[in-house]
Amino acid sequence: MGARHSIKNPKDGDVKTEEPSKLRPEIRSKTDVIYNAAQRYKGESSNKTDVNYNAAALRPAGESNKITDANKAATANIRAQLPYRRTQLPHYLNEILKEADPHLKLDKSSTDRLYGQLYNGVHLKQNKKKYWIDRANKANCFMLYAKDLSITWGEDDRYWNWVDIKETSDENILAAELKSVCWLEVCGRFETAALTPETLYEVLFVVKVKENADGLESITLRLIIPNKSSKDVTVNLMNVTEREKWIEVTVGELFTSNEFKRKKREEIEIFLYETEKLNCKQGLVVKGIVIRPKA
Repeated sequence: MGARHSIKNPKDGDVKTEEPSKLRPEIRSKTDVIYNAAQRYKGESSNKTDVNYNAAALRPAGESNKITDANKAATANIRAQLPYRRTQLPHYLNEILKEADPHLKLDKSSTDRLYGQLYNGVHLKQNKKKYWIDRANKANCFMLYAKDLSITWGEDDRYWNWVDIKETSDENILAAELKSVCWLEVCGRFETAALTPETLYEVLFVVKVKENADGLESITLRLIIPNKSSKDVTVNLMNVTEREKWIEVTVGELFTSNEFKRKKREEIEIFLYETEKLNCKQGLVVKGIVIRPKA
């Protein structure tokens, strides 16, 4: 039997004794409150791992695995959405696409989908230019077609002829075919801001030498880079053995340091010309100029 408790009646001073089980309910409640508070204080200082363990122990069989699977699914769903928020856009992309067809739609929901489209390239300026991404280093590449170049007497059909060539299954572009001139001059200009920084680029003319070619023995190629000396290269296109096929003729190279990124309005100039001998020249077809990272 437990110890007896004495309770003094304030009215008559008598002392009554009762068993603990017969104490008034309100007194038992206060005792319980004190006891429970002590237990809570004790529990808060214990290791929280016990709480997690007890909670897990109370779950029905198999419930723990279901929760784990649900957490994994939720995590995977969040990770799947991350590329949409963090898609890494190619350098200068938004400015470049200002020249694209207004109906062009690019999928920017993920980096893989965006780059997948850009690897194949998009046409700019009503098919006068093409932009694509190099697969190896993700750098910007460009093709300036003949219609985007400055060709002396290019619009005079006595000297030049414009011919359709099929670039892809659904795209046609125009190439410039030389009929006959004495003053040969083709020039392209390109803003360096669109080139990927810290990249070594090569610049090339894409041309075709026809069977009836003549007077192309001394063609000069020149690349003018802002604030740097230009270097001329002279080639003899009459020595080309593969006639009626597109070939690439290297003009020069440039390295795009961070200066190119800061100086947004600077241009490089690319020339193909022969203006000294003034002999008759014919049989050259100009497709355009390629600017791409050097392999």
